[in-house]
Amino acid sequence: MNEKLIMKKITKEIVEKIEGEAQLELEWEEGKVSSSRVKFFSYRGMEEIIKGRYPLDALVLTPRVCGICGHAQLMATVHALEDVYRDCGVKLELSDKAKKLRDLTLDCEIIQNHLKWYFFIILPILYKIDGRVFPKDKAFKALNAAVTANKIIATFAGQWPHNSYMIPGGVVCDPTFVEISLAKSYIDEVISFFEEEILKSDIESIMYIKNIRTLLKYDGFLKESIELMQTHELAYLGQSHDRFMVFGENSIFKKGKAIRTIKKGVNPKYIKEKSLDFTYAKNVTYNGRFYEVGPLARAMVVANPLAKSLHRVYKDSVLNRIVMKVMEIAYLSHNVRNTLEHININEKSFIKPMVRIENLEGEGDGFAEAARGSLYHSIKIKKGKINSYNIITPTQWNLGNSTQKNELSTIQQALLGLKNEDEISLIFRSFDECSVCTTH
Repeated sequence: MNEKLIMKKITKEIVEKIEGEAQLELEWEEGKVSSSRVKFFSYRGMEEIIKGRYPLDALVLTPRVCGICGHAQLMATVHALEDVYRDCGVKLELSDKAKKLRDLTLDCEIIQNHLKWYFFIILPILYKIDGRVFPKDKAFKALNAAVTANKIIATFAGQWPHNSYMIPGGVVCDPTFVEISLAKSYIDEVISFFEEEILKSDIESIMYIKNIRTLLKYDGFLKESIELMQTHELAYLGQSHDRFMVFGENSIFKKGKAIRTIKKGVNPKYIKEKSLDFTYAKNVTYNGRFYEVGPLARAMVVANPLAKSLHRVYKDSVLNRIVMKVMEIAYLSHNVRNTLEHININEKSFIKPMVRIENLEGEGDGFAEAARGSLYHSIKIKKGKINSYNIITPTQWNLGNSTQKNELSTIQQALLGLKNEDEISLIFRSFDECSVCTTH
C-alpha cells in the first residue's frame, strides 16, 4: 500500500533558526521510504546582489550568505579573487603567516559549528530515541566551548560572524605575542572540553585512535553515541553512494575524490549545476554523479585510519558520518594549537598586489572547506565590475534532488528504506543541512 507523507521542517531549535527551513517530501511503500525530495523555499539571491559591484565588495557581501559559515564564504571569495590575478598572469604573493591565520580561523569556525550540531541536534535525537531527555547543562557547556572557538576568530578577524579580514594578498590583522597567547588559552579551553566530555583522553592520544575498539575504550559522549546507535539498530542506516568529494585544501584537508576507498584527483570543469522547478536550490553533480561532501569525505580522501576502519564495517553510514564529524573537532583543535605555535609574527600579514583588481579582466575559482563540506565560488570581472558570480554550497552536494531515475542524489539514496520519523530525522540531520547558504 502506497502512502505519502509530507514532513515540514520549520523548526524552532537555536541552530535551526540560523540554518533556515526546508520541506522533506517522502513517499512510502510497505512502511518504508521509497522516494524523497527536499524543497527549499526562501530565495536569497546573493549571486544577483553581487553582480555589477566592484570586485572587493564581494569580501563584504559573501560573508553574509550565512550566520554559521560566513568565514568559509569569505575564504572562498578571497581565493576566487586571487585566482583572477593568476588568470591574468599577475604575480600575487602571500606570506606563510597570512596562510596560517586564514586557516586557523576557518578551523575555528568549523569547530564551533560541529559542537553546536552535535550537542543541539544529534545528541538530543539519540536521547529521544532512547527515551531520555538530553541534559541542558551539558548543552550549555558545549555552547560555551563553541563561543570560545569564536573568540579565536574575533581575536584575529575583529568579529564573528560576518568579518572581512581576508583580502587578496593576505589579511588585515597584525597580531602581537599577546594576541597569539590569548588564542592559545582559548583553544586549550576547547580542547579541555573535548577531553572532559566528548572523549575522555588527552588530545595527543586521541590523534592516534585508528579503530573503533580503541575509540570505545574511552568514556564520554562519543562512546555513548556509538553504543546508542548500535543498541537501536541505527549504525548501518543512511548509507548512500559511497562516493566522496573534497575541493578545498589546507594543512590537513586535501582535495580529491574517493569512490569507496579508491582515491583520484578532481577537476572543477566537471562540476555541473541544474535548476529545478520545485525548489530554489540547484542540484550539483560531478561528471554526472552525486557525491557526498563534509567531514566523512575529508577523512576518506586523506585515508584517515579511523575512517577507513569504520568504513570496512559501516561504509558511509550515519555512524561513520557522525563519528568523523565529532573527531574532526579534535583534529582541528589540535591543528589550531599547533599552528599558533608556529606563526612568525615578524612576517608580513599583507603583501600589496602589483595591480588593483579593478584594472583586471578575468575569471577566478575559489574553494574552501566549510563545516558541511566543499564550498565553491566563481567570479568573472569585466570593466572593473563583477560580471557574474556563482556559489555552490555543501548542502547542494548533500541534499540535492536527482531528476534521473537511475541516479538518486546523496540524501535520496541515504533515506531509501528508512522506517520511521526518528530514523529519518537522524539521517537527514547527519548531513547538517543549511538552506540559507544554498538558495541563490
